[in-house]
Amino acid sequence: MIATEHPHPVEAAALALAQTLQVGPDDLPPHPQVVAPPRRDWDQAGRYLRAASDLLATHVNVTGRALTPDAALVWDPVARNAALGRVGGFVAQLSVSQDALALRAGQAGLRWERVGRWLPPGDRTRTVALEVVRVAELSGATVTDLDGLTAASTQVHSTRPADRLGELIARIRRTAWDVREQPDCSVRTLADVARAGFEVAVHTATFHGVDLHDRQAVGRDPSARRAGAWLALMGDLRGYLGAGPGNGQIHADVAAVHQLLGDLVPRDRLTSDRGSSANPDERHLGGTLHGACAALVQASEWNAATFARLARTAQVYVPIDTLSRDELSDQPDLATAKLNGARLVPALAERTETTLDRYRDVARAGISTATSRWDPAVVAHARTREDATLVLSREPAALR
Repeated sequence: MIATEHPHPVEAAALALAQTLQVGPDDLPPHPQVVAPPRRDWDQAGRYLRAASDLLATHVNVTGRALTPDAALVWDPVARNAALGRVGGFVAQLSVSQDALALRAGQAGLRWERVGRWLPPGDRTRTVALEVVRVAELSGATVTDLDGLTAASTQVHSTRPADRLGELIARIRRTAWDVREQPDCSVRTLADVARAGFEVAVHTATFHGVDLHDRQAVGRDPSARRAGAWLALMGDLRGYLGAGPGNGQIHADVAAVHQLLGDLVPRDRLTSDRGSSANPDERHLGGTLHGACAALVQASEWNAATFARLARTAQVYVPIDTLSRDELSDQPDLATAKLNGARLVPALAERTETTLDRYRDVARAGISTATSRWDPAVVAHARTREDATLVLSREPAALR
């Protein structure tokens, strides 16, 4: 597939290879796996190849439209060209054995003209396939990030707690991406994602033995710093109301994440850094927690775009009683609305801009404390804050 009118040399070579490969004749026997389970290495290879095609189809459609937030990886030039070079290598290896396979088929009693239709000479195919490999190597596209691409799924199947946590976070992340394209007009959904980000950051810091009541420890640990940024964002989002009821699936997933984190990393039993353990299960859990932190930070970027879109279209509301006297005096129409008995009004631009700053802090908090606008004491004394009590309790009222 050509990505542009002037394709990269690797893409051009891959296109030439695709044009060289012939479509099988009508009398070609069906693949053995269609009528029987795989029994040989060749059958297994065909199964993997079809699975790879299905994997890509879960992320992009035939027109190249993104179906998941990971679709951009499929179209990343370096990753794609390296993958094309690898496919060229596979085709070259297969074409080497094609002539020998044709000879064996003829010796087994198949008619030679039929063998010629099924397995034509592979010299041309091999030459073009090797050209794809050569061009990929010359361009430096030898390693592809597509190796880490997994099938997009909205189902949670794992029973292992750490794996279940990862699947729940992946579903929250994907829903955040979907909501960016099709907002549900709900601030509750955005608040649920922020809650998940806060809880994962807090428990990740606890996993590494960070005492969240120690200001110096909080300032040094990126997860603890990010927890503070998430907490500040949550405080902002709780002051808004939206027109939509919110995504029930995300709300339930956040409740499940809360329960899993409490079981996997109890906050009331602070230990030494579990990340330094040689236990494979501990290392797996640590990787899952850090991956969840990164996934939810990415989700926050999409949520920021969603919030900005809702704010621009006046679909983010605040109770009119929460407006200060200065805000009412600066906006005569708001004062009139309050006198007329209005309960909700669209949020003022100054307030929504502050919330967008909070979103930016979430992305920056894990990098440098110098660029963060929140005070580490927010996390250090989180249990004494009224707005954090529900978040840190085992069964928060918001999720009952």
